[in-house]
Order: sequence, then C-alpha cells, then structure tokens
Amino acid sequence: KLSVIKMSLLRSQPMKYYKLVLPRESAWTIMNKLGEISCLQLVDMNEGESTFQRKYANYIKRCEELEVRFKQVEQELKKFKVPINQPEPEDLPEFLHNLRSFLQTRGSSHQNFLEEVESESTERWNKINEQVRGYDDAIRQHNEWLEYKHVLGKTRGLFDALSKEHVQVSNVAEPASADLPIDYVAAGGPRVCFLAGTIPKEDSLRFKRMIFRVTRGNTWTTLYDIEQPAINPDQDEDEYLEDTILDPASRKPVFKCVFLIVYRGGSYDVLKGRLIKICESFNAKQFPVPENEDDYKEKDRHIEGQLVSRRELLRETRTTIDYMLDYYSRSRFPRDRMSYIEELRLFVAKEKEIYHHLNLLRSYETYLEGFCWAPIEEESRITDCLFEIGNEHPTIASGKFVVEDSQVENLDPPSSIKTNEFSWPFQEIVNTYGFPRYGEVNPGLFTIITFPFLFGVMFGDIGHGGILFLFAIWLCLKADDIKAGKGALVPFLSVRYLLLLMGFFAFYCGFIYNDFMAIPWNLFGSCYIKKGGRELEREPDCTYPFGLDPRWHVAANELNFVNSFKMKLAIVLGVSHMLLGIFLKAVNSVHFSNMIDLFCEFVPQLTFMICTFGYMVAAIFIKWATDWSAVGLGNAPSIITTFIDMFFNGGRVTKPLWGDGSSQEVIQRTFLFLAVISVPWMLIPKPLILWMQHSGDGPVKLKKEKDDHDKRPLLAGGGHDSDEEGNGLSKIELQPSPTHEKQLSSDSSKSSKVKGHGHGHGHGEFDLGEVCVHSLIETIEFVLGSVSHTASYLRLWALSLAHAELSKVFFEKALADSIEEGSFIGVLIGFMMFANLTLGVLLSMDVMELSLIHI
Repeated sequence: KLSVIKMSLLRSQPMKYYKLVLPRESAWTIMNKLGEISCLQLVDMNEGESTFQRKYANYIKRCEELEVRFKQVEQELKKFKVPINQPEPEDLPEFLHNLRSFLQTRGSSHQNFLEEVESESTERWNKINEQVRGYDDAIRQHNEWLEYKHVLGKTRGLFDALSKEHVQVSNVAEPASADLPIDYVAAGGPRVCFLAGTIPKEDSLRFKRMIFRVTRGNTWTTLYDIEQPAINPDQDEDEYLEDTILDPASRKPVFKCVFLIVYRGGSYDVLKGRLIKICESFNAKQFPVPENEDDYKEKDRHIEGQLVSRRELLRETRTTIDYMLDYYSRSRFPRDRMSYIEELRLFVAKEKEIYHHLNLLRSYETYLEGFCWAPIEEESRITDCLFEIGNEHPTIASGKFVVEDSQVENLDPPSSIKTNEFSWPFQEIVNTYGFPRYGEVNPGLFTIITFPFLFGVMFGDIGHGGILFLFAIWLCLKADDIKAGKGALVPFLSVRYLLLLMGFFAFYCGFIYNDFMAIPWNLFGSCYIKKGGRELEREPDCTYPFGLDPRWHVAANELNFVNSFKMKLAIVLGVSHMLLGIFLKAVNSVHFSNMIDLFCEFVPQLTFMICTFGYMVAAIFIKWATDWSAVGLGNAPSIITTFIDMFFNGGRVTKPLWGDGSSQEVIQRTFLFLAVISVPWMLIPKPLILWMQHSGDGPVKLKKEKDDHDKRPLLAGGGHDSDEEGNGLSKIELQPSPTHEKQLSSDSSKSSKVKGHGHGHGHGEFDLGEVCVHSLIETIEFVLGSVSHTASYLRLWALSLAHAELSKVFFEKALADSIEEGSFIGVLIGFMMFANLTLGVLLSMDVMELSLIHI
C-alpha cells in the first residue's frame, strides 16, 4: 500500500489509486464535471486498441472536423480584418461558468449542443464560402479590366505615332472577352504585328530574355511598370481597391508590368505561335488594342463602366461577408469578452477531451469502468462533485469513486506539484527538462533562488538591475489594473515574480561588481593610495567592506583583474550548483531506501567531483586568501596549470600554492587516486550486487530501475493552484501519463491485474548485459558531463563581461565625450541615445538573451 506522507513544493502531493465507475447514461455529465475540477489522472484501460477502434472515436473525429472548420472561419476573419477577441487564461473559469448557464437555459440535453454547433457551423460556413468565392471572382474580373485599362493607357501614344507614319499594324492578341476587337490593319505602309498584355513584375526580365532568344532578336519588346498606390496595413480594403491589382487569396497588391511586343510579318507568321506560347507559359494576359482614337475612347468608356459595376458588386458582397463574419466576432455568451469563434473553439476542445477520456475507460453493457490517480486531499472534492451531480440530475445515476488498494502494488504514481502564482514560472522552467518522479525532490523549489541568482551574476549592474526590479514591483502592485486594461503588459504578469527576483539579484550583484551603467560608485572610499606618479599602493590591513574597490575601474589592468575574478567566480558557482544536484540524488536514494544507489552512485560521484573540480574551487579560495605580494612568495601560480599538472604529472607540484609544496603534492596524489578509483566504483559494483541479489533458484527476476525521469504533471497545463472550481480550460485535460505504462486486463470474475512495464515497478527477466551497458552509459555521462558542465558555467563569466563592456561602450560613445566637452546640447542628445540603447538593447534584448541562454 502507498504510505501517506505529507509533501509540499519539495515533493509531489501524496496520491492514491481509485476505481471509477460511470453509468453509461450519465458518463458524459460526470466526466464533464470531473474535467472542470481537474484533479485526477485516468489510466488507459484500452491500450491494446487503436484510436479508431474505441467507442467514442466517431465523436472525436467530429470534433476535429469542427476544429478544422473553425480554423477556416478564423482565416477568413483575419483576411477580411474582422477583429477577434482572444481568450486570456483568467477568462477561462468565467467561460466555463457562462457555458454552464447557457446550456441550462436550453430545453434539450447538454451533450446535444455539439450537434447543434455542428449543423449551424456547416450551414454558415457554406454560405460564407459561397460569398467569399463570389468576392474572389469579382476581384479577378476587376483586376482584368483594370489591367486592360493600363494596357490601353501605355500603348495609346505608340499606336498614334504608328498611324501617323502610315504603318500597317496587325494585332495578334487573343480577345479578353467576346465583345473586344481582335485584329485590325491600318491602310498603307509596311506590315507590323504586335502583342500587348500584362505580366507579373518578377517575371518581366526573364520574359523579355526568353522572347529575345526565341525570336533571335527579331522583335522589339518594351515593358511599362503599372504603378500601385501605397497601402497602409491598417487601411480598409475599400479605400484602395479602386486603383489596386489585388491577389484574391491574400488580399495583397500584385505588381505587374505592361508588355508590348512588335515584330515584322503577317498574322500567320511563325513568330506569332511562338510568342503566344511564351505568353501562356509565363501566365501573361493578352489584350487587343483599338486601331484609332475613336475606338480608344469607346473602349475607355466601356472599361470604366465595367470597373464601376465590379466595384459596386465588390462593395455589396463585402457588406454581406462582413455581416456573416461579425456573427463570429461578437460574444454569444453573456459577460464573456472573447469572440464567438473562440467560444466555439474552446467548447469543441472541451468536448473532444471529454470523449478522449471516456475512451480511456473500459466499456461494459450498462456502465464504464476505469482506474485513476488523484491527490489524497482532493478525494473529498471528487466525492462532493459526484454527490452534486446526483442532486442536480436526480433522474440519472451518479458515479462510483472508491479507493482501489488491491491494484496499487508495483505501480508508480504520477507526480502532482502544487504551484501558485509565485512558484509557477520556476516550476515551468524545471518542467522544460522533465518532471520529477513521485517522491523525488522537486528541483523547482531550489530553482526559485538558483535561476534568478545566476541570471544576476550575468546581468549584474546596479542601474539595470534596479530598473528591472522596480518594473517588476510595479507589475506586482498594478497586476489587477493591467489585467483589466488588456494592454501589452498582460503577458508579463505571469512571470512578474520571476522578474522581481531576477531584478533583485542583478541589483545585488551590481553592488558586488560596483558597476552602475559603467560608472563605479565610491561608497566606502578606497584601499589604494597614490604612491607616486600614476602608481597606487594598497593600504596595509585595509579590506574593502563590500564588492570591488572603485579604484579597479580606473586601473590600467582593470580588464585582466575583472576577467580573472568573474571567471573564477563562475567556476565556484558552477561546481556548487552541480554538488547540490549530487546531494539531491542522495536525498532521493535515502527517501526510497535505495542503498545501492546511495553507495554505488552518490558516494563515488561525490568523491569524483570533490577530488577534481572541488579541489579546483579550494585552490581558487587559497589563491584569493594568500598575499602574493609578500616577500619571497613571487608570482601566484596558475590554477589551470596546477590542475593540468595534477593529472598529467601524477600529482607532482611544479609551483606550490602554499608552503614548499610537499603537503600539496600528497593531497593532489590522494585526490587523483580517489578520482581514478571512483570511476570503476560507479561502473562495476552496482551490476554485480544486482546480479548477486537475483541469482537464486528458479526464474531470475529483477525489480526494474526507473529510467524515464520525464513525468508529465498530473494537472493539465501545470497551472496555478486555485480554490475555485474550473480554474482554467487547460485544467480540463485529465491526461494519462505517457510514461505510466501498464495494462489492466479483466478475467471471468471481472477482477483486474496489473502487469508492470517500462516506467513502473514491474517484473521482468534480469539481463546482466543490459544492466552493465546502462551502468557504463551512466558512468561515461557523469564523467564527461562533469567536465562539460563546468566549462558551460563559464558562460556566467563571458556574458557578465560582455554585458559590462557593452554598457561601457554605450556610455563612452554616447555620453562621455559630451560630458568632458561640457556641451549641454551634446549631453542632451547623447543622453537620449544612451537611454534608448540601454532600454532597447541592455534591458530588452540582453534580458531575453541571458534568460534563454541560462535556461
């Protein structure tokens, strides 16, 4: 049986295994109610069946078809620039409440509302689609007549000149419509043929080259760009449709050119067929041109009339479409702030999840049966929910929810980490890499301090950290007003406490670095006095109270000193962070009473880490604590050189850190020996002990090790803890853990047995080779990971140095010169540049860059 232990953010909530029985006629109602409180995780009772073979697969398919249809409607809403009010996380509980109220006002069953939505959406989408197709056709016709108008305008002057020269002209273009002339021949003069039309601008040069090559230069081709008016993205379509060639699909301007091809020959010349084929291959439109001025005027009047009628048709069709789409833009449920299309999308998503989880239950003649995990403290809430369903619907039977102790042996419960608005962003960072197993220490608790502190090490600056800190305080104080205002700062509210700690630690580390936007603060004086000239001498027994002495910021060797300090600090913090992870492994081993992992993994890993990089950290502190300027000690030894010599010279000391080096040599050789021994210690004992434990008579069995650490959260979305029912639609997902592999099979007496697989504590044959390979991989991963992780922590040094130097460059280039010259105008302009660069680069881009790199 599961032991009931009190847990908090440090570990998962205590869980219990329950049996859930739902009468078939009330299964949808009960699952709908349980989904809204979202506090249990169902076990898949039909693992052997495919998705399409399950009982409610048809309902899920219908929901997916509705989702596709709503996606199409949403695309049309965006295409016609109809506003869509998107839901916010805090709107979801109110949506569920409004949905319940709306369904109660209907006379029919709640679950029949899906059929109504399906029929209504199909009918409305067919009407919208018909109008949109008509609108697109009208745009194409309008484009064609507008292009023809531009062709006439560009070619009119040329043919007037040809007529004056008595040139015999033949138009070989195909007609744009039945009422347009196709050919004409002017009296007298040489015979000239031509083609006129439009072609996309991006194809115009290739089109011209192709004609030149095919005709071998026996044509004269000219191109005229069709000018398009400048369009503002926020501008309404009716304002620029009159003089713009639009793409019917995207509603974006299409840039085209008018082409005119002139060549010598008759109407049946060989070139005619070739030129027409080239035009067709480039999707170029061909238009005939009138032969005289009177025909031009008549054709202009005809085209203008066609354009006016097409524009009127477009306006009427657009009005109809806007009216239809406005139905989906407005809210249907009272007091809801989201659009109806979003309400429908959320409703269908909820229905899909209900039927998905009903598919997880085993179906019998009159009822559905399944098993689930739930936090112990939520048991009363679930039973109250079932009791409430019985009161609300007296004519239907309520479900059965009981503890199932007989099935719990060898099962691995899922984890449920309770979070609130403060701890949620930190837990999400941990969940990015994996969810802790049941009973394991939750790294999210420690991430509350380690993540913002390591960010502060990289972003350390009194000014920048202070601004970020004040901004986060303002977000915390004005959270309710910002939510009500629906402004651009709403996305920052969910991470406001994360920003608060990030700003605080950046402010704190800025004091350690004594850096305020590249300017040092002289708060406690200095321990360095002028010795003579530009040389400084440190006062005896003087220790700067806090952070770096401001004299270092004006010293010639400032970069070397700060560079060395931050690099060593990064190593110290990195090794400390890794040691924390190793100690958490020991805590987990003790919690699970796994002495093999404790002595065969924790002890050798701790030994290896302390004897290698732990010794490096100790050497750093020894070097910092030693006064190397004292007589007889000479220059300080290099830590890197000492560390490399320790491994390649068998622990021999070339330049001691203390004394004559004899004691240091003994320590280094001892540490080297322990580090080498710890590697086979991690590799060999554990497989041997397991083999000895399971090498008895009969079938050899092994309690499998749990390899998969990536557990999904119990509550869908892993959102904030709330005392309200239905604290968000994401909570509706009662998703089963993908790593919780087990199969429940019923026998003739309707009892079920659990067969363990994969992640659970199942039983299987002991494979010594597999265990050895696993141990080898773990050992190699830890040894190589120790080196690579230590090196990766150097990013703290590199990014901190880059941030400080970038801030210094901005100050020197924007403000320093103007301040030295005493120019008020220069200081004013420079300050504006410095403020914009600080806000745009250091407080926006740099914060996001450091946060993402740190994650």
